[in-house]
Amino acid sequence: MINVKDILSKNHISPSIEKDQYFLADEKIIDELIKAAEITKEDRVLEVGPGLGFLTRELAKVAKEVLAIEIDKTFKPFLNKLPKNVEIVYGNAYRLLNNKNFLIKTKPPTKVVSNIPYSQAQNMLHNYTNSGWYNSDLVWIAPLSSVNKINKEPILSAYFQAKLIKKINKDSFFPKPNTVSAIIRFKRVDDPKKTKNFDIYLRRFFYNHEEWKVKNMLREAIIHAARDLKGRKITKNEARKMIKQLRLPKEELEKPTNNIKPDYYFSIPKQIKKML
Repeated sequence: MINVKDILSKNHISPSIEKDQYFLADEKIIDELIKAAEITKEDRVLEVGPGLGFLTRELAKVAKEVLAIEIDKTFKPFLNKLPKNVEIVYGNAYRLLNNKNFLIKTKPPTKVVSNIPYSQAQNMLHNYTNSGWYNSDLVWIAPLSSVNKINKEPILSAYFQAKLIKKINKDSFFPKPNTVSAIIRFKRVDDPKKTKNFDIYLRRFFYNHEEWKVKNMLREAIIHAARDLKGRKITKNEARKMIKQLRLPKEELEKPTNNIKPDYYFSIPKQIKKML
């Protein structure tokens, strides 16, 4: 075990619980995380929240390049000592990964591996839903509860299947987190156009048109799903008739899609599939 407590004390650093600074101190878990990600010398790895750089240093040994995004400049003295194949960017990772300019000028990774800030885990997954910058799996240390949460969440489960790789003892961190942690693979769900999966296709369509009124979103969802998954042409009038068959309250149809009941993400695609 790495004596994180002593390292922080000698450098007069107090972990920030607000920033989810739970430092992974167990070398065996670091090794297992890296093995789970199957990193090779051809890989460019993205790490969010390198902190003191323990994981980053080990990633640098097995990867071609490591891009690490750190919000806290307190750790600069540690991160400046990392190998030359590590690039450190200081800033808010969630915002940077939503920033078109950053993504255009930054070479994309081939793997994503992190001890992710726990309170940001679910939000951070949204960075990768429709990303043209990175569209493969992610291997994170995150709260164990994320597995069930993501697999039941209407939007994120249309993009990822969370698979538990290993539970982690709280003693593997300093300070100890309140929650149980795990190594989790967030496996990318296949393109529904290729798999002809109505449920995934329509849930993604809802998500990508959240600013539209529900009635307009459903009309276009039916037209597009018929074309892309069934090879059928549906007119707007035909789509409107199908929407009536859903028997949704008028007030629901007038809402922006991002305000609809979460169950609709699961129940409406099943009804539309039967109609088509």
